[in-house]
Amino acid sequence: MKKKIWVGTLVAFAVLSVSVLFMVACKKKEAPPAPTGVSAYVSGTTIKLTWNSVGSADSYVITDGDGYSIGTAYSTSYTDNSPSEGYNYYRVYARNEYGRSSSYSSTSCYYHNENGGGNGGGGDGGGGGGTGSAPSAPTGVSATVSGSQIKVSWNSVSNATSYKVYWSESGNSYNTTIGTTSNTYIYDNVPYENNYYKVKAINDYGESELSSYAYCHYSSGGGGGGGGGGTTAPNAPTGVTATNIGSTMLPDVKITWNSVSNATGYKVYKSTSPNSGYTQHGSETTTTYLYDHNPSQGNNYYKVKAVNSAGESSYSSYAVVNINSNNVAPCPPTVSASGTASSISVSWTSSTSNGCGRPTSYKVYKRNPTSGSYELRTTTTSTSYRDTDVHPGYNRYAVEAINDYGSDEGYGYSSEIPLSKPSSFSAQKSGNDRIIFSWSKVNQATGYDIFMSTSAYGTYTTFQGTTDNVTSLNVYYPGESGHTYYFKIRAYWRESYGTYIFSDFTTYKSVTF
Repeated sequence: MKKKIWVGTLVAFAVLSVSVLFMVACKKKEAPPAPTGVSAYVSGTTIKLTWNSVGSADSYVITDGDGYSIGTAYSTSYTDNSPSEGYNYYRVYARNEYGRSSSYSSTSCYYHNENGGGNGGGGDGGGGGGTGSAPSAPTGVSATVSGSQIKVSWNSVSNATSYKVYWSESGNSYNTTIGTTSNTYIYDNVPYENNYYKVKAINDYGESELSSYAYCHYSSGGGGGGGGGGTTAPNAPTGVTATNIGSTMLPDVKITWNSVSNATGYKVYKSTSPNSGYTQHGSETTTTYLYDHNPSQGNNYYKVKAVNSAGESSYSSYAVVNINSNNVAPCPPTVSASGTASSISVSWTSSTSNGCGRPTSYKVYKRNPTSGSYELRTTTTSTSYRDTDVHPGYNRYAVEAINDYGSDEGYGYSSEIPLSKPSSFSAQKSGNDRIIFSWSKVNQATGYDIFMSTSAYGTYTTFQGTTDNVTSLNVYYPGESGHTYYFKIRAYWRESYGTYIFSDFTTYKSVTF
């Protein structure tokens, strides 16, 4: 890719990263930090870039100074096999496995020549040799007729040691003329009527970009008009918009504007304030849109300038888009419950990190043991709830976290609540063929099972049961004379869809016939 020559003092681009990074619910990930320690050096006819590893990155994207991608690396180095003559500018950003991108690294540049030599420029880590920088492009270029001469002049550039003046008849293709150490140059022989001039500043570290042009009309009869480079600069773009085409948690802002008829390119500027603090975000030459893949939290303001060879337009009106990763639904709460047969304490926590919105209220639901459905018990801003309507077994709860942007549910259940065993159990013979059993009522029991054995510590088998919460049974049983029988009882609780919770057995009671 042919790279544009950059000039002037290197500008460190600082692009703010988004907080929250990126997938749904609790698995959303934040963008990785920007690479640091970016440096560059000449190796033969190539330029090699290196940088420090970013722990959460799985790849790195290398761009030129205008933000155009020139390659992807899966390690911490990259080789540009086709560097341009002059200064080459590079920026690097990290990407993770979820597609989130960091902000750009600081810009790193390197001067390359055809013989493989060069002097380096540093990014945030410092790279290569050289402690100075190429000068800025001259400003204030003008061209005026004086008799049979044209005088080209410009403002001095502080760190320039000389200048080159370029001339064109059409304003499209420029020819280099003689160099000068002064900030003026006189053309003694002027062959054409239409004359366009541009100027470069030079020092030991390189050359600037071309200045804006100055135009001068010359006629052999003498006289003519001259002008500075800003006389035909384009108008400011209109219709600037900024739209988040990504998601709330993974924002991706697209900036668009209307085409300007005489513009050859555009510069997009960004700020967190509507009227100040704008820095260049990027540039475009072939489209009327640009992306901001890492917008800041809060309001992002964008303005656009149109550019051509005469200069730049004024700023457009701003467009604004608000990015707030907190404006999302909560993630599911983590719910726990514990207690006894008389009271269960339900509590929950809600994460507000990693892309989870902050809840403003909660709804607490409990599963009905008969129908199996969850029924609303309370709405609260607290993070706890006490339930005194306890049933045996596991008591299950759902807590719904709610805010203005949606809701999500988390589920939890208590440790198993036991069913009490019957107390005051007795077994009495009645006549020669009946046994009367009695016991104290067990709250929430839906029935009882009586078991029998022919020895106190032998195997007990089912003898008699009841599906009612009664406290006595009169059972016909003509026992064999001289034999002793042993009985135990337990309570049970049954949910409608077949789950049983049993109490422990009582101690045995004996009956002798």
